[in-house]
Amino acid sequence: MISPRRLGILLLINLIICFILTILTDSTNQIGRFKMFQLNWIFSNSIGFSIYFFLHMLDLVKLRSWLKIVCAFLTILLASIWGGFLGTKIISLFFEIHIKFFKSANFFYFLTVSLVFGASAYVLFILLGRIQSRKLQWLEEKHARTEAELTSLRTRINPHFLFNTLNSISGLIHAEPNKADDMLQQLSELLRYNLRAADIPEIGLEQEIQAVREYLEIEKIRLGERLEFSISNSVNNFKLPPLLLLTLVENAIKHGISPSVEGGKVEMKVEENSQNIELTVFNTGNPLSRKSQQGFGLKALIQLLEIHYQGKANFDLTSIETGTLAKIVINTGGGK
Repeated sequence: MISPRRLGILLLINLIICFILTILTDSTNQIGRFKMFQLNWIFSNSIGFSIYFFLHMLDLVKLRSWLKIVCAFLTILLASIWGGFLGTKIISLFFEIHIKFFKSANFFYFLTVSLVFGASAYVLFILLGRIQSRKLQWLEEKHARTEAELTSLRTRINPHFLFNTLNSISGLIHAEPNKADDMLQQLSELLRYNLRAADIPEIGLEQEIQAVREYLEIEKIRLGERLEFSISNSVNNFKLPPLLLLTLVENAIKHGISPSVEGGKVEMKVEENSQNIELTVFNTGNPLSRKSQQGFGLKALIQLLEIHYQGKANFDLTSIETGTLAKIVINTGGGK
């Protein structure tokens, strides 16, 4: 079945051929320009579509490249004869003009014109097909590269987050074994989440928030009174790449709360604003440092946003008077 795109190209080629034949026709003939245009339109379409469908049948046969070119030439020749003959019958039926197609002058004229334009159209379709094939190949390769990059980033973020959590637990094993045991139980839930998150491109916001809560509970055991946290969410049925919020919260604990003697507070908010979803993590404690901005976790997060959202997400990390604010703004275009 001919595609709409190919049908449009074929009709355009036939129309161009029709115009050329009409212009080349002797203006002194008794038929008149308009009727001549109609006749040429019938001939160009009957020959053009015949060549197209004959060549389409040839494409179904597997042949060597050189043999296929020879067969294509012969196919265009046969299709031109058939198409020209078909055109004379249509003209005879609708216009009552009887054209002797196989009469020497007419026959060779139609045959020459058909071969020239038919071969040109065949070459054009081959070139268009190769361009389309290369475009599809490029898109497939780009998609494969994107998937590989996303998988690599998710794979690298997972151990980064888990190793930091294990380091937190190791500090309590001998000093406070009961707390370490509680932390290990919380970590088992996080491990399930991480294993699941490593294999999927997006996860429900509620699941990500639950994982953040479990992580903060672990850190609460380790830091005690030095850590306070709050989580608020006003967005429903939203999906995002796994570990986005976890990475922000982990960064806030690692660089803001843990190094501070007094500790501090972590506030996470998810809000919808116009056509954007805003994910913010604010922490008091130590001020924003150059090291925290250049850490692997945030670099990987920025790459993940760029690849996943294709320019529709922004990340910002700034120092304010009372602490550090990390914000991700995702443009949803009014949809989630």
